[in-house]
Amino acid sequence: MNIFEKKYQKTGFESQRKYPNESLVAFASGINGKVLDLGCGSGANTWFLAKEGKETYGIDSSPTAIKLCKKMLKKWGIKAKLKVGKMTELPYKNDFFDAVVDVVSLQHLNIKEHEKSLEEIHRVLKPNGKFFSFHLGNNSISNKGKKIDKFTIENIADGLPLANNGPTCFLTTEKTKELLNDFKDINVEKITRTYQNQKIALEYLIIKAIKK
Repeated sequence: MNIFEKKYQKTGFESQRKYPNESLVAFASGINGKVLDLGCGSGANTWFLAKEGKETYGIDSSPTAIKLCKKMLKKWGIKAKLKVGKMTELPYKNDFFDAVVDVVSLQHLNIKEHEKSLEEIHRVLKPNGKFFSFHLGNNSISNKGKKIDKFTIENIADGLPLANNGPTCFLTTEKTKELLNDFKDINVEKITRTYQNQKIALEYLIIKAIKK
């Protein structure tokens, strides 16, 4: 059982925010058609995309998360097509989606898994399809711990933001662009979120790219 399945079983909707990521909201105004929400969880971003009229799909490795997501969609009176599955083995046809979006889900893959998942994302996107990711950056205070690879730690320790979510990857702009080599129009912006009255900070990368 993965760590997020345990969390969803234990705390339900409290495991995830209930409203969409602000950067995704801004991105969503420029997309239409079929949209895949990677690591959809309990549906905080999924319901928003569906409510905005996108033909929305969601995938998550946690069966409990998918059940919660269905409840969230029902609450809003909308529908999306949901599946239990892996981000590294997307169960969709080639050239299927107009957009694929990720909000803090890919960051729980190591670099090799990032490579595989981005290959899959590229495969399922239509030509000129859009990719969006909101991903932890290398300059985050939580980037401390035993390394799996140069960019990924085994777990964020107690006392730091996002502790105990298992493997967590902190990308640099340079590594992001390297990973997105098969994409075009790559854009990476940075924002900082502070905690404890600005005593500590996390860096996030807002990543956008288009399939070649």
